[in-house]
Amino acid sequence: MTPANSLSPSSSLSEKIDWLAERHWRFGREDRFEELLTDIFNVDDSGAITSDPKRDPLINETSGIMLLAGSGNGKSTLLGRTLERATVLDERTKKSPTGNTLKITVPPSATVKSIAEKIAELTGYEEIDPKAKVDEAWSIARHRMRKFGIKLLVIDEAHHLLRTGPGRDIPGAVQALKHLLQGDGSVAVILSGVPKLREIILQDPETDGRYFKFELDMIEAGSQDAERLSRCIAKSAKELGLFLDPDDKLSERLIFAEHGRVGRTIRLAKETMRQALIKGRDNLRLEDAEASFAKRYGSRSMSPFSPSAWNVVQADLEAAGWVQ
Repeated sequence: MTPANSLSPSSSLSEKIDWLAERHWRFGREDRFEELLTDIFNVDDSGAITSDPKRDPLINETSGIMLLAGSGNGKSTLLGRTLERATVLDERTKKSPTGNTLKITVPPSATVKSIAEKIAELTGYEEIDPKAKVDEAWSIARHRMRKFGIKLLVIDEAHHLLRTGPGRDIPGAVQALKHLLQGDGSVAVILSGVPKLREIILQDPETDGRYFKFELDMIEAGSQDAERLSRCIAKSAKELGLFLDPDDKLSERLIFAEHGRVGRTIRLAKETMRQALIKGRDNLRLEDAEASFAKRYGSRSMSPFSPSAWNVVQADLEAAGWVQ
């Protein structure tokens, strides 16, 4: 087998596809986010984070991070990669029952109580009594985290916890996010969600003030992130044996097509390369990007991957009020 971090001229199609799927394209935001972890965890003499949450010595409270980005902008991927690289933080799973980190992805139907029930479940608690009150459920959850040495709680798609509707308790949910950081059983917390998450939490300045903020911006044409994306695409194409014509302006077209959303732009770039590999080509063509785009959003008479010069295509699409 070809090593996961390199390919050879004899690499098979399946090896190339697997290699491409595993590639992580770094944009610098990973380093900035990892640096923020030093604000919620203590560090050792080398400056690396430990697994011990940093506490305010006066009130014994921990801190958290709010990771904010629109849908498709790569927040879940950034979060996952960061946890992989932070070797002192080990996610607790059935395969790793001694981990010090819990990760929960909040479904749209979640309630404040259901999150406490999920924490209890992940720590091996059979079932919280359905008749238990919310405060009782959270008391069990906090006890379980303390008992099993949980240091970090990651709540992905946290904005779902703050949805309105019957049976919803937004003030109670916000208070729960604050209480996670208070007292002897408190842990470090990372909340990941869309910008609406902070808008709601801002209703309680005390809770908002306990969380550092990290916002993922869109990729803008001509920016450093756009240049990094272009280099990532070029390097990956070269490794895969795919010629990339710089005059096609593929990265610019991809950014425009996905409105600069990082996660979706990378997804479309990789799907375009995969399309070319499956077709047995030795070059990346705009028609590969067009086909991949059409699978996601439907075909149309003109798209960012139309064969004309990019400046002409872009001007025509902008004049027509481009939407996906």
